[in-house]
Parts: sequence; structure tokens; C-alpha cells
Amino acid sequence: MADRTDAQTGASAGKPATAGAAMPMRLSGLERLYRQSGLFGWQLKGRQRDSLRPGLQDPWQGNAQRGADIMAYRTAPAASDTAHAGFAWLRDLRAEGGVEARSRARDLITEWIDANQAWRLPDWRPDLMGERLAIIAMNYGWYGDSADEAFQSRLAQTVEMQLRCLAMDWRRMRSIDQQIGALRGLALAEAALGGEGARIEALQDMLFPKLRAAIHDDGGHVSRMPDRHIGLMRQLVEFRMATSLAGIDGSAISDSIVRMGAVARMWRHGDGRLAHFNGGGGVSAGTAEETLLRAGVRGKAVQQAPYSGFLRMGSGRTVVIMDAGDMVRGDTVKSETVTGDADLIAGSGTLGFEMSVGPTQLVVNSGQMMTDQTLRRVMCSTAAHSTLGLDNQNSSSPRDGRFASISGVEVGEAPGGLLAIGSHDGFERSHGILHHRKLYLKTGGSNLRGADHLEYTGAPGEIPNLAVIRFHLHPKVTAAMLANGSVLMKIRGSRVGWTFKADGAVTEIDNSVYFEDGVRQASQQIVLKAVVSDIRTTGSHEIRWAFTRGAQ
Repeated sequence: MADRTDAQTGASAGKPATAGAAMPMRLSGLERLYRQSGLFGWQLKGRQRDSLRPGLQDPWQGNAQRGADIMAYRTAPAASDTAHAGFAWLRDLRAEGGVEARSRARDLITEWIDANQAWRLPDWRPDLMGERLAIIAMNYGWYGDSADEAFQSRLAQTVEMQLRCLAMDWRRMRSIDQQIGALRGLALAEAALGGEGARIEALQDMLFPKLRAAIHDDGGHVSRMPDRHIGLMRQLVEFRMATSLAGIDGSAISDSIVRMGAVARMWRHGDGRLAHFNGGGGVSAGTAEETLLRAGVRGKAVQQAPYSGFLRMGSGRTVVIMDAGDMVRGDTVKSETVTGDADLIAGSGTLGFEMSVGPTQLVVNSGQMMTDQTLRRVMCSTAAHSTLGLDNQNSSSPRDGRFASISGVEVGEAPGGLLAIGSHDGFERSHGILHHRKLYLKTGGSNLRGADHLEYTGAPGEIPNLAVIRFHLHPKVTAAMLANGSVLMKIRGSRVGWTFKADGAVTEIDNSVYFEDGVRQASQQIVLKAVVSDIRTTGSHEIRWAFTRGAQ
């Protein structure tokens, strides 16, 4: 996957890759033909406001080095036509700063206007228009307020035309996230053009039903994807800026941001990064911190997000984050809310967890969405998460109509530490097996003990053969087998090692892969294998394991 900078992702940071062949906008061939005519261009024209006003300030940082490269003509403003159309490069130039950067920004904007006098794709796609209008409006005080009247007038004219087109098209986007992104672009453009408060208020009224569909009551994104969660948070922060400039009440948006921030905090490790559940890993620690800071979210991380389905335990410097939620199902979350094949398999890491110690992550999930559909399936599979799989099958399989349902979820204090438990029936239909997992974190964080219990329910299905539990290790962790069958782990830069031991399974070490910010890294994984072909006779099988700090 191509490396991406935070400046390129901008307000859409964390948005997982969508299939390149899929058209995210509903538009017939006849409609496309009409839009390329002069009649449609005439339809977009109307009253024109003289210029934008500079009252907004972009809350997101650009990449100063990339801005310098653009200034020196060492690189194009963006790597693709789609990225160029989003105008995230404007942030990079702002980060580089200086009078020459302002002039270069105005030149690039003028070039884009010259090339887009008439409607065309991808530049006029609603999600890109929403992002572009937002960035144009929020950065106007830097590049536009000091420009000559001709530039200001021409920019206002193109913003007006895009605003009218976006007002017609935003509902055509298949994803509610993209619809919300378009609405925030409309709100910011209206606010920058000095639109009446009633206009912004009407857009806010359109936003609320979309938000109710996009986030759970506990504040978690319905996709259960940390990256998409952060992307939506950033869009809401921007929308709130439009309400502030227009002088209308944006407290309801603030309430949504606060709830989303609480869930975002529970996903964060000691190094500031978000957990890699369901293809995460595209949001840097800096972007996560910047988002929470601009959102104004403070306070301790919550221990449980019951609707989103995540648990968190923390003691000493050790943090454990567990996926204890149902799979995102296509029949309960319609395609207009969650799009793309990868989204429909989000949740195959059921009862998986991540573990960090201070600024270092120890146990992880592989993470990161891929643009290739096959790779996306792999990154969302059970095997790519630190959890249990059975006979090389995912805990959920939409193709087979098999979806893991969570039950018995609890988290809280236990004698001498904290306990998290949960069960799922993802293998009941295929094998007649329930999976129960218990995680116990000792006070002080020096020991994490787990138990994976497989229970035969008597239901028909395949006779199970091999249960495999994987613990993917962070690239900074090196693992080696000891003579007694346990595993010694060394964390780069730390004097204290960790050991792992298990009972009820054979322990092995294998290679793994880890993705962070679009970069693939080699890593290792601890693999437990247990033959369970006699479980219909014995009724159950339990595998116990433990991570212990400093023990040999």
C-alpha cells in the first residue's frame, strides 16, 4: 500500500481504502452526459457573493517538508488526480509558510479553476467537493485574504458553483460518512461566504439523522473501525467550526464529538496509537492526538463501550484492549451506511486483544486496510488478529451466513487485578462449538493471564480438528523459544523482558506482518495449536496461557 502523509489524508484521516473499481456516487450515464453540457453549467450559476471571509482557521497541520518539496517543484502537489482534487496539499503549503508559499497556493488554485470550468469527475465528486470546499474555506485567511480582488472574486464564484452542485449531489454518495463529509463542506463554504445562520442550521438538521445512523449511543462508529472513527470525528470538529462562525448553537455536535472522543481514548495505547482492530493502523499517533486535542476531549478512557463492543483494562503501565462486539453485518447496517466488501467482514477478530506496556506495544493485530480486495480480506480475517481460530476458518463468514454473536461480556475488578470475559458462537453453526475467553490483568500490570475455553454444544456441524490461537507481536518485540517450551520476548530499548507459557496446546513461533501508516513491517507471532478432534466426547477443551514480565 502506498505510504500516505497525514497532510494527504487531512480531515479524512483514518478513512479505509475503498475499492478503486467501485463508484461511490450514484449517477447514471444519461446524467453524466447532461452534466457535461452547457445547460448544467448554466444551472449552477446564480447570485454571486463577492468574496469569502477569513474567520475560519484550519485545525489540522500540514506536512511542511512536503510543502517545501512542492515549492521546489521536487514533487507534484498530490500523487493522483483524486488526491489533488481534495486540496490537502494546501495545508502542506501553509505548513511550509511564507509569502512565496501563499503565491504558489493561489497559482495552484487558479490552475484548478481553469481546468474545471465545467463539471467533470473525479474533481466534482461530492466527497471530494466537500473536502475541497472545507479546506478552501478554513485556509482562506492564510492564502486568500491578502490576494487581489480578481482572485478573490473568481474563487468566490467557483465556490458558489461547487456549493450548488454539492447541495444537489451529496445524497448521491453511498456512504453516510461521505454524506456527512459533504455536509460539512457545505456548512463551511456557506459560513465562509457569509451565509445566513438559518442555512447552516438547516444543514445541521440534515446532519443529525446521519449521525444517529453512523455512531452508536456510546459514541463508537458503527463500522467498529478506529480509523473511520477518527475520520468522522475530524469532520464533526470542522462542522462545529461552521456553526461557531455562523453564530448558531453547535452543542449537539459537541456532544457527539465528546462521546466519540471517549471511545477513541479507550482505543489508545501508551504510545498514543490506536488499536489495530478491523483493519486499523492508518492513523498516526500525532493525528490521533491532534484530533482529541482539537475536539476538546479530556478525561480518563472508559472501561467499556457496550454498543460498540470494546473493553479496556489498565494497571500500572500495562493496557489491554479487547474486541467484545458483534460483527458488522450487511443486513443490519445497510450499504448506504457501511460500504465495501472489507466493511462487511469487519469483526472476524472476535475476542481478539492488544496489549501495550508503557510506550511499547507487545501484542497487536496486523491491521491496515489494503486497496486490493484479497489483501483486505486477509487483514480483516481471524488469523490477522490475536484471537482463536478453528480449522483455518474465520469466526464469522458472511458468505456462509455465519455471524459471531457475543454474549456474557463483563469487565471489572477481580481479586488482585482486573478481569474481562466474553463468549461468541461464531463456530457453533460450523462446528457446534462456543468460544469463551477470559483475560486477567494482575494489579501493577506485570502479568496477563488468559484462558480460551471451547465448549461443544451438541449442535451438528463439522467435527473440529485444530484450534489455533495467535498472538501477533509488535515489530519491536523479538521472540525466542526456550528449552522448557516457554517463549522469551525482548522489547527493543527495554531492559526488562517478558516470558510466555501455555498449557493445553503446543507453542510455536512463526513469522507475521504488521502495518503502520501504510508501511509493511516484518514481525513474529506466538502460535498455540491444540488438536480438539475428541471434543464431542470430552465436551470441552481449555487452553491456558500467560504473559509475565521479567520471569524466566
